[in-house]
Amino acid sequence: MLTPERQKVIEDYVNQHGLCRVSDLCTMTSTSESTIRRDLNQMAQKGLVKRVHGGAQSVKSFTHDVSQHIRFSMNHSDKKAIAQYAAKNFVHKDDYIFIDAGTTTYEMVPFVALIPGVTIVTNGLETALCALNHGIEAILLGGRIKENTHAVVGQTALKQLQEMNFSASFVGTNGLDSNGNLTTPDTEEAAIKKIEIARADQAYILTDTSKIGERSFATFAQAGDVTIVTTALSTKDKELLPAKINLKEIC
Repeated sequence: MLTPERQKVIEDYVNQHGLCRVSDLCTMTSTSESTIRRDLNQMAQKGLVKRVHGGAQSVKSFTHDVSQHIRFSMNHSDKKAIAQYAAKNFVHKDDYIFIDAGTTTYEMVPFVALIPGVTIVTNGLETALCALNHGIEAILLGGRIKENTHAVVGQTALKQLQEMNFSASFVGTNGLDSNGNLTTPDTEEAAIKKIEIARADQAYILTDTSKIGERSFATFAQAGDVTIVTTALSTKDKELLPAKINLKEIC
């Protein structure tokens, strides 16, 4: 396969899936990792894709939901560091907390297990199972389970949330733009996020730096109304942040 042809195949695949790993592209094109990485770097320079750690992301304005098996593997070390920091600093003995159906928030569970008496409420199927495996009291909201993100959504879940109160909510996001909009591709997930934030004494957005400067379809909160927890930011990342923001940067 010639380079232009291969890069067109890669571009179409990335736009279709929203986010993909280098290993997936290697398998699809029967090409080495070094060749795929070179392709992605060239394509990023042309503005055809966005280069992220371990893969590439679509440059389409409104990203769509990405399958769980891809989301869990992207930027994993950063997600784990953010989750550990959040659990250590913002979760306390006997707290009732909400953990959102996100891959960064999911990583909190093993660290929360070290804190006695915590109860986790979640709309994330994997998060609930992980909590159960770690011996944590867990409540899974009822409703429809989305195929791609395995998040529980719908009116049943919203009604349940309206009757609950949390010491803290830990929320994932698909984008944080320069106007302070926190966004996600799906309006039903946005509705869940809005209420889990409203029902909490404190709300924390856990995000790796790949989401900085990104914008998705549905806005669920403003950066100035929550606390953003992320890893060390580059100068370029900081230029993309809104003026009004509560930021906890892990150095």
